[in-house]
Amino acid sequence: MDALTPYMDTLIPLIAVLPIAGFLFTAAFGPRLGHNAHLVPVAAVGAAWLIAMAVVYTSFTGGFGDGGHLVKLWEWIPAGNFNVEAAFFVDNLTACLLIVVCTIGLLVHVYSIGYMGHDTGYWRFFAYLNLFMFSMLLLVLASSWLVIFVAWELVGLSSYLLIGFWYKKRSAALASKKAFLVNRVGDIGFALGIMAIWVNTGTLDIRESIEFLVTHTATLQIPIAVVALLLFAGAMGKSAQFPLHVWLPDAMEGPTPVSALIHAATMVNAGVYLVARANPIFASAPQAMAVVAAIGIFTALFAASIALTQTDIKRVLAYSTLSQLGYMFAALGVGAWTAAIFHLMTHGFFKGLLFLGSGSVIHAVHEEQDMRRMGALAKKIPHTYRTMLIGTIAIAGIPPLAGFFSKDEILGESFKNGFTWVWAIGVVVAVMTAFYMFRLIGLTFWGTSRVDHHTEPKIHESPRVMTIPLWLLAIPSLLLGIVLSWPGPPLGPLFGMEGEGLLATWLHPVFKEGLEIMGREAEAFQIFGIDGALILVSVAVAFAGMLAAWRLFGVGIGPIKGAPRPEVVTRLSARVPFLYRASLNKWWFDELNDLVIIRFGGRIANALWWFDRNIVDGIVNGVGSLTSRAGRGLAGIQTGRVQNYALGITIGLIVMIASYVMIVGKGG
Repeated sequence: MDALTPYMDTLIPLIAVLPIAGFLFTAAFGPRLGHNAHLVPVAAVGAAWLIAMAVVYTSFTGGFGDGGHLVKLWEWIPAGNFNVEAAFFVDNLTACLLIVVCTIGLLVHVYSIGYMGHDTGYWRFFAYLNLFMFSMLLLVLASSWLVIFVAWELVGLSSYLLIGFWYKKRSAALASKKAFLVNRVGDIGFALGIMAIWVNTGTLDIRESIEFLVTHTATLQIPIAVVALLLFAGAMGKSAQFPLHVWLPDAMEGPTPVSALIHAATMVNAGVYLVARANPIFASAPQAMAVVAAIGIFTALFAASIALTQTDIKRVLAYSTLSQLGYMFAALGVGAWTAAIFHLMTHGFFKGLLFLGSGSVIHAVHEEQDMRRMGALAKKIPHTYRTMLIGTIAIAGIPPLAGFFSKDEILGESFKNGFTWVWAIGVVVAVMTAFYMFRLIGLTFWGTSRVDHHTEPKIHESPRVMTIPLWLLAIPSLLLGIVLSWPGPPLGPLFGMEGEGLLATWLHPVFKEGLEIMGREAEAFQIFGIDGALILVSVAVAFAGMLAAWRLFGVGIGPIKGAPRPEVVTRLSARVPFLYRASLNKWWFDELNDLVIIRFGGRIANALWWFDRNIVDGIVNGVGSLTSRAGRGLAGIQTGRVQNYALGITIGLIVMIASYVMIVGKGG
């Protein structure tokens, strides 16, 4: 047992407590601290990172065993049969997320010291960053569905605050509201899924409810496939899967460090983590898994097709994020859960690098984001160029960088598990990914300068507080794939080593039950068989996309001499005018939403409002008015004088007696 294991009940809660303490302190005293407002938030996240790494080490070295470690804090909701505990749970899946969230979160905090140094809302920005970190860490550590949902909503609130940080800018304010509202659509599904879990199991503890659901599948009140799809609805919102993808590209209106934090390490990975955590539920519902795979791979293709033509450097990366998240969900849908988490980890680092690198580019060219007004920046900002080139090679899936290992595993598992259509579409997306990413590098760093002549003399490399995080992110972008797959395939067999890689070994206890439900068994890796052939295909298409982009946008640098060829790009675009316009206009999805939801839906809402106001309210108000008038009329006889009441009673008696006498007389 690790020496730190006895202290875990204290250390694990501190991972979440430190960022929220940093938020509260900075929110209270930040305005007085001025430019030193970053000290407490950065220190809080740094301390959380140190503790998290100790927890990760303990988990990976077997200190928690295969069952993980539960830390009970207090009984949150004791209400008869409805009991919810505030508790944290750590296993190897949690540990993987802690590595990504805490490491990239810390580097984003450090980078922000330089990037946001002159912003008037400096203290507010760091307070929001700490709140975001607390929300995401609470989500990852939560032991019950209800605590996850609270963290889920806090993540949504934090992203709303950060995307709309420059709230005086109308586009930023609208983008934050759009993100908040679109995510609420998915969150309704997630909330219904949690309710369905309670109805079926009578508990909201994650492990207990999953165990009950998969062992009583045939007798559940609500089918397990429905539960799985409702959980996936929540994941679609947070991880921006089609058709709930529209918020993420607009989230680029926030400061660039926010883009890195949301799009690389935290919020968008929440949905992937949710489905992976609930893997036995999805394994018991093959129909739901097919839906996950289909939506995932369609999102990957759809987003990649848009990224091909975008000219805003951050929007290219945003659509790239959508596409890579689609890869992850495709992997989850085909049962390649380890591959999905593998890609989540590698993507977190190289996409964080690319976003922060784009921020360094924007900083260098004085807030310009249009790549058509860049070019020839490679020698002027060399650190930014080299690190972004590393990130680009990694995401393109070119060996031996990190993205190659995780992307190849997704494609290989899809093919071998019988999802050849997922594999085929994934290969097409791989070509497109390499092309649009090297297009970004070509337009930004290669060729001739198109920078405004007033800005050109002022171009400079970012300060070290910004470039050091870039290099620290470049290291895992280079090496993480090798580390996590060693000594397993594909490198292990080349050195005569057999068995699973490091990450697969760590995650085997987490995904063991789901694999058993599906009846999956590990197959021997064939470097000179099917696996080797699949690797050759994925590498070949990555190089093909890279070389095509190099030829069109990077001529004039490296061994190929000449000049960039915009006329060739124009000619190729003219051959497929509809596809080009569709890609450039994001397939008119925002316009479609405006037509269906805002205009058509608004008219329906107006009609229903008229019906409610004039018909429903008219009937209710009419009945009330009639009753009120009748009451006022009857009120006139209520004088309060006893003699009047006595007279009325006497007259009534006389009338009754007279009536009786007349009736008796006629009867006689």
